[in-house]
Amino acid sequence: MQYKELSQCQPAFEQFCERYECLFRHGQQRPHFCSYLLGLLSSLERKSIEPIALEQEIDVRTLQHFIGASPWDDRLVLVEHRRHVRETLGSSNGIFILDPTAFPKRGEHSVGVARQWCGQLGKEENCQVAVNLTYACERGHTFLDRRLYLPDSWASDWQRRQACGVPDDVVFRTSWQLAYEMIQTTRSEGLPHAWITGDEEFGKVPLLHDWLNQDKERYIFEVPLKTRVWVTLPQRHRRGPKGLLARLRQISPGRPRLMRSDAIVQALPGRVWTTVEVRQGSKGPIRVSALAIRVRFYRGLKKARPEGWLLITDTLDQRRQRKVFQSNAGPDCSLASLLSAAYARWPIEQDHGQGKNETGLGDYETRTWLGWHHHTALSFLAHHFLVIQRNRLGEKKSGDDRRGDKTGDCGGLPVVRKAAGPSRGRDAIPTAPESRGSCRPLEASSGARRTVQSAPAYR
Repeated sequence: MQYKELSQCQPAFEQFCERYECLFRHGQQRPHFCSYLLGLLSSLERKSIEPIALEQEIDVRTLQHFIGASPWDDRLVLVEHRRHVRETLGSSNGIFILDPTAFPKRGEHSVGVARQWCGQLGKEENCQVAVNLTYACERGHTFLDRRLYLPDSWASDWQRRQACGVPDDVVFRTSWQLAYEMIQTTRSEGLPHAWITGDEEFGKVPLLHDWLNQDKERYIFEVPLKTRVWVTLPQRHRRGPKGLLARLRQISPGRPRLMRSDAIVQALPGRVWTTVEVRQGSKGPIRVSALAIRVRFYRGLKKARPEGWLLITDTLDQRRQRKVFQSNAGPDCSLASLLSAAYARWPIEQDHGQGKNETGLGDYETRTWLGWHHHTALSFLAHHFLVIQRNRLGEKKSGDDRRGDKTGDCGGLPVVRKAAGPSRGRDAIPTAPESRGSCRPLEASSGARRTVQSAPAYR
């Protein structure tokens, strides 16, 4: 954000800071908070402590102390931040989105750094990994919470823990355990939402699904292609009062079989697939052939077999890709709602790009546990401020924003196009266009929405 633009938002920025200043009670914490937040919103090429201190004409050491050692509580800041998000973006159609992100690092002294998978580089590399939680709805999207993943090699090394100030009560936890902890915290604060979603890293953990189901949370996660489920497929060439699509939407009578997802695809005729335009992508509309089947989930030798949806999609027009999703949504949930929620992970990808490019999310140079949590919390506030200002200034919304759309029960993602597919009756599926611009600056306005015609039916 340019300083000219910031100056136009000066009253709003001061009001935004006033909301959080009460959480900074000692010495120079309040002015340092405002200065650091202003630095994260500035046009600095690198938004770490020293460049911000020099531009804001603050002593570098005092700002280093504010981020790396000052005793203000970042957890209280994020509690107030989530309360603020509920006021500015809260919607009953909101969706919680889980996704890990990596920060490439050199050396081995930064807290949690290890050689592990780095999504930013697409390979195993020396990096820190965090699990982030984003909130998305028809009015926008922003971060809610984060957890730093501490590898087992770090969790069991008390010398390195002490050097980086890792609290004694922090133990090794997997990424899905960190994700569930964030969901538990956020849902207890009353932020309205309709869905929880995430990629395969969370989809391949049945225990997480069962815990969310016990909490009466509706989820949809991508799962591996080889995922097995219990299913009773309707017999071929046998007609009944209901069509094949309708029979697939309920648990059929008979002896269930344990089948892989790809085997189910081979066993069904082509007429059960429906072509849907799910949203706008960076290279044009994303169309898929979709199939939803009511199944029971496999839980090993356990007798419990939870009932839910198996959603299978094949991407058309772009790079062909088959995806499989599992959801505990009720039997009345439409295919449109399942698809809309399943393909709703793009906001967190944008938040990661915007956070790292616009609000300095990955520009920290502190090695300590406290410093990492302080910096990321303030980066989240800066991101939320930009979202608020874009809405307040009434700029033309980018396609990912959809502030004026009416969504219904689709996790905040609109379904507004005409039906496309072999069926035009009760099973007809509307298309759900959205647009996506990777790492688009939050304060930049966009042009007019592109018009995309409904996709032709494929059998």
